[in-house]
Amino acid sequence: MSSRTKRILLNVSSAILTVLIMFVSFFALINIIFNIVFIRTNVRGNSMYPTLNANVPSNQIDGDVVYINKFSSYTNSDIVVADVSWWDNGYIIKRLVGCPNDIVQIKDEGTQYVLYVNNEMLYTKEKNSVTDYYFNSIYMTFFEKFPANSIENDQGECCIILNDNEYLLMGDNWGNSTDCLTGGPISNNNIIGRVDIIIHYGENQFRTLVKEMWNLLF
Repeated sequence: MSSRTKRILLNVSSAILTVLIMFVSFFALINIIFNIVFIRTNVRGNSMYPTLNANVPSNQIDGDVVYINKFSSYTNSDIVVADVSWWDNGYIIKRLVGCPNDIVQIKDEGTQYVLYVNNEMLYTKEKNSVTDYYFNSIYMTFFEKFPANSIENDQGECCIILNDNEYLLMGDNWGNSTDCLTGGPISNNNIIGRVDIIIHYGENQFRTLVKEMWNLLF
C-alpha cells in the first residue's frame, strides 16, 4: 500500500471518528440538558383531553408523555404542572387561565361558552350537556365556595378575581376535570413548571427530543 493511499485512509478514518465523536457528544448533551432542565412524566387522567391523552391500548402502560421545564416562566394559556393539597393523586396537569390580579369570567353566549381573562377571550367551548353542567354546577358554585375571589362587573355578573400570588388552572376537558374551580386558586409555590414538550402516544420519543434540542440550540 502506497504512502498516499495510507494518508487518504488515515484522513477518512479521522473524519469518520470526528463525526462519531460529534454525534456522541450531541446526544450526551441532549441527555444532560433534558435531565437538568426538564422533568419527564406520563399523562394521567383525561382532564386535558384532547390536548393530552392518557388513554392507550389495553396492552400498553403509558399514554402521552410531557417534559416539564422547571425554569421557565409561564403565562395564560400555558399548560403547567402543579402539586396541590386538594388533589390526592399527586400532581395535576392543567391549563393556566389566570395569573395574579387577573379577572376571569366564563360567559354563556348562545351556542358556546367563552372564557375571558381581563375582558379578552382566551378560548371557547361548544354548548352541550357536559359544558352546561360544568358552567352551571362547577363554575357558578365557585363564587359560593370562594367569596374572597368573587367580584361583580359593571353588568352585575360574577367574575373571579385573583389576588397577589394566586393562579387559576382549568382542564381542557370540562366534562372530566377537577381543577381550581373546585379546589380554589393556587400559589406560585404549587406550580412545578411549564409543559414545553408533548410526545403523543405512538410518536418516537428520541426523534422528538432530538428535534426539540436542535430547535433550542439553533
